[in-house]
Amino acid sequence: MTHFIDYGGSKGNIFITHSVASENVFSLARRLAKYPVPVLISGETGTGKECVARYIHDNAYAHDAPYVGVNCAAIPENLLEAMLFGYEKGAFTGAVTSLPGKFEQANGGTLLLDEIGDMSPAMQAKLLRVLQEQEVERLGSRQCLPLNIRLIAATNKDLQREVDAGRFRQDLFYRIAVVPIHIPPLRSRPQDILPIARFLLNKYQSCFLRRVSLSDEACRALLNHDWPGNIRELENVVKRGVILADGDEINAADLGLPTPHSQAKPGEAMISDVRRHGRNAEYDYISEVLRQHQGNKTKTAAVLGITPRALRYRLASMREKGSDTSGR
Repeated sequence: MTHFIDYGGSKGNIFITHSVASENVFSLARRLAKYPVPVLISGETGTGKECVARYIHDNAYAHDAPYVGVNCAAIPENLLEAMLFGYEKGAFTGAVTSLPGKFEQANGGTLLLDEIGDMSPAMQAKLLRVLQEQEVERLGSRQCLPLNIRLIAATNKDLQREVDAGRFRQDLFYRIAVVPIHIPPLRSRPQDILPIARFLLNKYQSCFLRRVSLSDEACRALLNHDWPGNIRELENVVKRGVILADGDEINAADLGLPTPHSQAKPGEAMISDVRRHGRNAEYDYISEVLRQHQGNKTKTAAVLGITPRALRYRLASMREKGSDTSGR
């Protein structure tokens, strides 16, 4: 059975189940919606963690119950504390008025803490106290507000490994991981690729007022790709195909995906070839490409044929070895 969950919006919040693996995720989320317990959703970037969180919320509460999401990785720690807990006027420099925090805004509903694995140890301790006491105190206030929220945490990290490495509090992990849900990457559930692609195709046909279909060649290209960006990447590829198709059919070339042979990850092939001459040769090659693009990591990753995340890992390793990663 195929389920279509679409929350629309600019983020492309969709979650479509067709494979057994994704159907299991859908089934577990549906059951969890009945019980007000913390949920930990894990999975690679772009797999649909926020969509599953919204599905749990929408099936647990009335339509007027608040749903509040916070990306912990996108906000500096000092701002994150004020955003979560709120503050009173005069609590710190610049606090010219009182402001409720995300905990207060989500009271009676759901608070999603996205990328919780990037939260600092200090913030982890403060979050743990709120969850234990079920109350929140604004910065600069002595009054505690009782809370009645469902906490959903999401992460693209292995939190158990983070706990073992001492980067994530074990007591907080046990508090938020009452029921864990893991969303498999798209490459491990290929049965979902074409149903999702066709759903997105219908969506962007309406947006761009075009009538196109996927050719057999395009379908094979979609199935052969390993989707490091998961559903988010698939959405961009389908959107590109709808825009670039000349006629009423999207061909493989319109998708802009590498072919399995001649164009499959050319930068990775180059790096592998360079690596045969030693790790220093690989680092020198990456440094040269980075310099050619004035330190622009997005362009460098594209030229190397690797993901920005893979490039970040390599650059971190290079810095540990004393290599120049400034791109100058």
